[in-house]
Formats: sequence, C-alpha cells, structure tokens
Amino acid sequence: MSNTQAEKYARRFAKVLDHIESNLGETLSTELLSQVANFSKFHFHRQFAEYVGTSVGRYIQLLRLRQASYRLAFSRQDKIIDIALDAGFENPESFTRAFRNTFGQSPSAFRRQPDWESWHDRYRFRIPERKQTVQVEIVDFKTTRVAVMEHRGPTERVNDSVGQFIDWRQASGLSPKNSSRSFGIVYDNPDTCEPADFRFDICGDVHDRCRPTRRA
Repeated sequence: MSNTQAEKYARRFAKVLDHIESNLGETLSTELLSQVANFSKFHFHRQFAEYVGTSVGRYIQLLRLRQASYRLAFSRQDKIIDIALDAGFENPESFTRAFRNTFGQSPSAFRRQPDWESWHDRYRFRIPERKQTVQVEIVDFKTTRVAVMEHRGPTERVNDSVGQFIDWRQASGLSPKNSSRSFGIVYDNPDTCEPADFRFDICGDVHDRCRPTRRA
C-alpha cells in the first residue's frame, strides 16, 4: 500500500472510530459503519480487522464493556442489570458471560476489587496514532482549595487511585461529587517517562476543613 493510500485509509477509519465512540448507545450496524468509511460491507469487515487488530463487532463490544467497567467501579449505586442493558445486552446473564470471558472476573467481583492492570491489556489495539485537533483555551482560574490524591506509578494503576479518592469523598463528605468540581493534573507524558515515575493528581474542590493529603 502506498503512503498516499495508507493516509486515505487512516482518515476513513479515524471517522469510523470517532463515530463508534460517539454513538456507543446507538445501533452500530456494519452497513452503517461501512457507509461512514465509504467501503463496501465485505471490504470494510476485512480492512477494519486488519487496521484495528480485531473485528468491528468485538471492538464495539469492548468499548461498551469499558463503559460498563467504569460504572461498576465508580458508580456503585447503579444496578448491574441497568449497566448490562445500557451496554446493549439482553439480560444480566449474557452480560456476565461476556464480562467474565473478557476480563476474567464477574461484574460483581470486578465491582468489589477491579483488576485494572489485566483490564488494560484488553485495550491494546494496533490502531496507528490518530491525529486530533485540540482547542486550547487560556483562562484566569481563581485560587481554589482542593483535596488531592497523588498518584505515583504506572498509568494502569490510576483507576485504583481514582477509586480510593471516590471512597474518601463518600466517607468524608468534604468534596461531594454532585456539587464539587473534579480536576486531573498530569505532570508527565506516560509515553516518555518510566512507569514508576508517572505523576497524576486527582482533585476535588472543597468548601470545608479538609483532611491531610493522601499518596497512592
């Protein structure tokens, strides 16, 4: 494949991937996605698997299971049956089978103690780096008091720190999720620093006396 043709394919599949990510709650048929890519259905199936490293159906399921994973871990008030239905499964049993086959844990076990490191392994696709346009806006930000959970270590463990911060929020009541802003402060590029040296702060603004900062 020539460089020009490869670039055209990359642009087409970038549109498809963006469409999938933006419409996970909708019906994502092969016919629709092949039209987005401007390929025939047969050609689209083959090229998608070659480009991403997995079939389009499996890719969509993995993204829906990723959303479900976040809800299981961080929105513990949500019922598993509701998470299953929102992820496109007909019943909790089929959701549990797919979740266990993918992550090696049942949804309830994942909710109790998520294995984030193994979880990350399921999301290592061979998709080339996608170019994205980012709108940067410089604003004046007034002094804000925040509670901070300092994460230090591999990016695969960031969600463990997020879970600890959510537990602290719920236990202390000093930074209620629904009425307090949340911030993430990234100090390092995970692509260029050693995993053990990666730094990321998870913050929530507070309006009362705050307990001491905790380190992950």
